[in-house]
Amino acid sequence: MKINKIITAALVIFGILQARAQDTIINLTLHQACQLGVDNNINVTNAKLETQKSAYQLKELKSKLYPQLEGYSDFNYYYAIPRMLMPGEMFGTTGEIPVEIGTKYDWIGGFKASLMLYNQSYFTSIKVSRRMQTINELSLQQKKEELVYQVSQVYFLCKTTNNQIAQLEKNMQNTDHLLAILKLRNENGVIRKIDYSKVLVNKNNLQTQIDNLVQLSQQQLGLLKYLTGIDNAGNVVLVDTLSFGQTLQSFEMPDFNNRTEMKLLDKQIEVSSLNRKANQQLYLPTLSGAGQFYYDGQQNDLNYFNGSGNKFFKVGMIGISLNVPIFDGFGKYAKTKQCDIELLQLQNTRKNTSDNYSKDFTDAMRQYNSSLHALLRQQENIKIAEEDYDITLQGYHQQIVLLSDLMLSENSMTEARLSYVNALLQLKDAELEVRKSKGELLNY
Repeated sequence: MKINKIITAALVIFGILQARAQDTIINLTLHQACQLGVDNNINVTNAKLETQKSAYQLKELKSKLYPQLEGYSDFNYYYAIPRMLMPGEMFGTTGEIPVEIGTKYDWIGGFKASLMLYNQSYFTSIKVSRRMQTINELSLQQKKEELVYQVSQVYFLCKTTNNQIAQLEKNMQNTDHLLAILKLRNENGVIRKIDYSKVLVNKNNLQTQIDNLVQLSQQQLGLLKYLTGIDNAGNVVLVDTLSFGQTLQSFEMPDFNNRTEMKLLDKQIEVSSLNRKANQQLYLPTLSGAGQFYYDGQQNDLNYFNGSGNKFFKVGMIGISLNVPIFDGFGKYAKTKQCDIELLQLQNTRKNTSDNYSKDFTDAMRQYNSSLHALLRQQENIKIAEEDYDITLQGYHQQIVLLSDLMLSENSMTEARLSYVNALLQLKDAELEVRKSKGELLNY
């Protein structure tokens, strides 16, 4: 019984905490949404981990420049001892005599050290690793830019849908007011019942539109929560207004070298050049130092720890090893040619990318100007549609305008308002494309 009470109490407390969490309202600006996405998105997080990984890879590569020290111990049992043919004259006879070299038991233990003194190809590989670290950092920045672009698009889309709902709800209020008037007139026999029914059908259709937009808004908001890492149960309010503000002033072609994608290509070209250089440096001699100190115990009987006497012999050596590559079957030559082709491909890609960015910027500015003019036209259309609706409504009250004309005027006003909201979304998207083409997405 006590356990059941404890479980019940825990469930009640959990339910209260969850309800409070759901009741908490999160006021979210576009800047905050972008920052939350950068901080919480899994793709950005993995890119950050990749940069940390590349830093440790560089440390791993540098570790070979330090002395390498290891201890070892080898024990061998020779059930057949190696023999060497020796001249018989050494033993007072003729012919060749097989002589056993070594003992049955051989136990070696000690330390050995090595140090790379000169390997130009390896030193160049460290430079490559540093460039790869920079590439990973640029890839992280690229992930952030892609996320900010997605978050901004979804944020604008959510605000557009909410504005559409607000416009339709305003229209719904006008329709409810008109229905109340028509109901009284119908009861007084001033109008026909069919006039009231037409407006009622229009209201039902309007409510269906609102319901569909509300469902779409919830889906869009769910996507925004996913991109920003906000709990799906959280109550989010988008506080930034989707309004027409200051227009873009700069129409000059930007410097595309500042774009993250161009910087990535430049670093990849550097890496390809360094790889080619490192491959050519494989033809150079390499120099390394080595040292070894160990004890060697050779016995015909397994009695290393029995009896007296010194059963181990001390051995030590230091030396320098020089390796001079002479011929490898043209393997390095073929690899160098592969690097040449890769470098040429990257250079072609960079030129094509730069040309493509120039085209994208021109298209983005053209789309922005077109969207701006469309928005200004829609502003004028709203003004005309509202004036027409007010005049038509007054005429209907004075019974000189038909109900069908009033409904047509109201639909035109609603369509003008919704078109304005869509034009505003297109303008925001065009502005976002301009910022993307100029490499300014992270200036949110």
